[in-house]
Amino acid sequence: MSLREYFENTKGMGILATSDSKGIIDTAVYGRPHFIDENNCIFLMADKLSHKNIQENPKASYAFIQKDGHYTGKRLYLTKTKELDDSALVDELRRKKHGCQCDEDKKTFVVYFQVDSVRPLVGEGSTACSDKADTCPTCMQETGSTGHMCVPANKKDEKCNWCGAMIPTERHLCNEKVKELAYICNSCGRTAVKAEHLCQPKKIEK
Repeated sequence: MSLREYFENTKGMGILATSDSKGIIDTAVYGRPHFIDENNCIFLMADKLSHKNIQENPKASYAFIQKDGHYTGKRLYLTKTKELDDSALVDELRRKKHGCQCDEDKKTFVVYFQVDSVRPLVGEGSTACSDKADTCPTCMQETGSTGHMCVPANKKDEKCNWCGAMIPTERHLCNEKVKELAYICNSCGRTAVKAEHLCQPKKIEK
């Protein structure tokens, strides 16, 4: 099922998270996005804090909780690409009844976002909406064949260099490997032996 079909036919509640240039986060209840294609969507944004934040920091995330879905839904990681001050388009999109939470008596903008990645509401699965084959869907950096610890590359039939056990991904830890952990990620808190396995590596001071 495409994202357009999913959001047109699935009932639920959405929460949009934005932050200002200083990283102060705000969350707000938002209706379902209007999808142009699998990589781009639109939100109608009233002239409030979420819209103000997106002027300072184009990154946002949207969590959608399906109605009666028992922790089922999607998480969208977004980057603003443009916006329009178009009242006719606002009215047209509202008539589609996507559950927009915008106040009709307030100034409303049509804000376009690129969908950087999509994850289930709960769990580690991820789909990167990118033309780059080796791109981390969390930080959108090129990762090469090793992947990042957030979405590590599959290592079928590969043995751990420290204990010799068969390992599925670089997240494998054993007593000897733990002794050599040298970096921590400022984004997710995971640790790794090599800096390139983390989105925002920081050297662990010992």
